[in-house]
Parts: sequence; C-alpha cells; structure tokens
Amino acid sequence: MAEKQDWGREAPAQEVWARVEAAGTPGWRRELASWWQGISGQGVLFHEGDLEADSLVIGPLPLVVSGSVRLKGLLEDGHAADHTLLVVLGDLEAENVATFSAMFIAGNVRIRGLLFGDSFGDDVFCVGGGLKARTLVEQHHHIHVHGPLDVDVLVGDKLTAPEKPRKRLEPHEALLPGAFSVEDEDEDEGDVTDSTLDRKGLLAMLRAGQPLLGDTRLNPVEKAIAAVKEKAARGEKATRLVLAQKKLKAIPEEVFCLTGLESLSLDTNDIAEISPRIGELRALKSLSLENLPLTTLPVELCRLPALKKLSVRYCNNLTRLPDAFGELEALEELDLDAMALEDFPEVLTRLPRLKKLWFWRFFKMTPGRVQVLVDGLGRMPKLTHAGFLQGELSALPGGLAPLARLKQFKLGLDRVPEPELKRLEAALPPGRLHVGY
Repeated sequence: MAEKQDWGREAPAQEVWARVEAAGTPGWRRELASWWQGISGQGVLFHEGDLEADSLVIGPLPLVVSGSVRLKGLLEDGHAADHTLLVVLGDLEAENVATFSAMFIAGNVRIRGLLFGDSFGDDVFCVGGGLKARTLVEQHHHIHVHGPLDVDVLVGDKLTAPEKPRKRLEPHEALLPGAFSVEDEDEDEGDVTDSTLDRKGLLAMLRAGQPLLGDTRLNPVEKAIAAVKEKAARGEKATRLVLAQKKLKAIPEEVFCLTGLESLSLDTNDIAEISPRIGELRALKSLSLENLPLTTLPVELCRLPALKKLSVRYCNNLTRLPDAFGELEALEELDLDAMALEDFPEVLTRLPRLKKLWFWRFFKMTPGRVQVLVDGLGRMPKLTHAGFLQGELSALPGGLAPLARLKQFKLGLDRVPEPELKRLEAALPPGRLHVGY
C-alpha cells in the first residue's frame, strides 16, 4: 500500500457533519448517516476545498473533503483500520480506485480506468451523482449510483443504479493476465473459458500502476468470431470456434458465414433451438452441444456431410433423436445423455460409420434401463468402442453378452460393487474392459 498521508485537520464529528448535511441528495445523506455514526466516533479529518494529488490513501480516521478530489493515480482506502470512510462533498476524479471500506461521493465520479471494490458484502461505494468508468470490478462490494451511469464493463453483480453497464463480463474477459485465476480452459486452443478474480494479483497491479484492462470493445463472442475471420483473411487455417459458456440464447448469425469451420463448441449456453442454418457449415467435423436445453435436433444438422464427432451429453431435455439422425453418414463418435433418453435410439443402428458410442450420467438408473442400452449396443455390429461414464450403479443388468464383441468397453462410473465389476470382466474377452475415463 502507498504511504498514508494526512490531508486535513482533525475535527469533531459533529462539527463536520453540519457541513455534510448541506451536500448531496437526501437519499445519499440517509445512506451515509448510518456509516457516519459507526466510524466517526474518534473524530475525522476535514479538508477544506479541493484536494489534488498523485494518489490518496484513506485511513485510519475518516476523511471529509468539502470540495472535489482529483487524482492522477490510485485512490485506496482501508489503511490501518478494519473500516475507513471517505466523504467527498464535490466530485471525484481518479485513474483507478481500490476500495475495501466505505466511500461516499456527493457529486459525480469519473474513473479513467477501473474501480475495484472488495469487502465481502460489508461496505459500499455510494455516488450521489453520476458515475463514469471504463470498468467496475466488485468482489461482494456494494456499488450504489443515484445518478446516470456511464460504464463500459461490469465484473460482478452488486451494482444498484438507474441504468445498466454496457457489458457484463467474466474476469478473464475484461482483465489482463495476473488479475484473474484460470478455473477452466479449452484443452485444444488454450482459451480460458472460466475464471475467478485474483484479488492479490489485481491489487498488486493497481499499486504498481500496471495496465489491467483488456480490450473490451468487442464482446467475447464477437472477439472469438473476429479472431477466426482475421486468421482466414491472412490465409491461415481457421477451423475451430469455441463459444462455450457465453450466455447465448441463439447461435450468432455471423457463425454461419464461417463456412470453413471444422469444429464448433456451443457448450453450456441457453440455446434451446439449433438454427436450421447449421446446415450451411458443411465442413464441420466436430460439433459439441453439451449442457443445452435442447428438445430436438434440426434435420439440417442431421445432414452435415462431414460431421464425424457429436456430443449432446448433459442435454437433459433431449429425450429422443430424430429419425433424420440416421442420415449422418460420416459420424464416427457420439456422446449421449443416458438419463435423458426415453429408450435406446434405434436410429443409431442405421449409422454406417459409428464406431464409438459413450453414454453419460448414470444416477438412479435401474438395471432394466441399463439392460436396454446394453441390448441396443448389441444391435450395432460396426461399433468398436462404447462406455458408461459418470454416476453409479448398484447392480449391472443380467445380460452382458452383447458387450463381448466390442474391442473396448469403458466403465467410468464413480461406484460399482466389486462383485458386479468382476461379473462384467468375466463377460468380456481378456483386456477388453477399461475401468475409468
């Protein structure tokens, strides 16, 4: 933390409150009153007029500025006290703000860079006027704005304002590396798909004056599509697009113009219906539609001539496959959700090249339902690999013979009784059973 400096004279809280009461809106003053009573008991620092500095650190005593605060760099609080308080009766202008306690600004706030609030829901950044900033990052910190809001990006959700930020992004979508921790990433491309805020890293970068903000002129979906287009324009191979976890309700229309795509992931979105235009992506070889609220698949998808790999696991509402599914003549590998299916999809027996079939999610599945899947596998003579993955079974079905002709059967369940496992092993030729994923 930057060295704390004294920016005003010590004064009795009652004397200073008389000045505060004349500023701000009634709502802003009411919100401040409860904080004032709890923090100002030991007196306050009072600065008469405007305060201009390179940076400013608040604490341990509350600081009240009768004019405006203009800083070239960082405004930070929380020095030498669990709770500190800054009250500005005019406007606030700063490059960045890091707040872990309470700040009340009666006028307008302009932050050229980032406002970072972190207090586990205990404190507030309250603006009586309007707030303009590039990015707001809140970690369980309340941000209340009574006037107009002009904010590009919000990372978090504890914002109360008459208007909304232009974009709501995840940490990795708004910040540069070092300010977030990677929770999940695409194995093939290395793209981050999920992240959490790195509080220590972000604060260290703020204090060091390092760049923090990523390019957010395009939203994450636009950025991913633009990257594919740019590669293609340079004559490079641009065959893969990952739009997982992007809060999409439909496939963006721009995607259907990327006719050179060979791999497309739309996992974990709110897409309830696949556009018939999916049929325009005739070069697609791999399509992942995991964890979508789909109830069916369009005929156009079932006629993709090059599609070799398809995953619809975790699609809880996809209870059956359409009859046109049998037209996927190039399909070699398929992931299905066992719990969602009403029955074994007989249409699978018409797929001429399907070699690998993986069933996922076995929770509270009866041996009878599992037997239906086993029998179905037996009606697919060209199938070489199959598996039951994720979940648990208290008992395997009685008839396991249909699995014996497979080159490999994977049992990747969390729990299966040892006697049942041995019975399965005995039903298969030596070396054909693989336990695990």
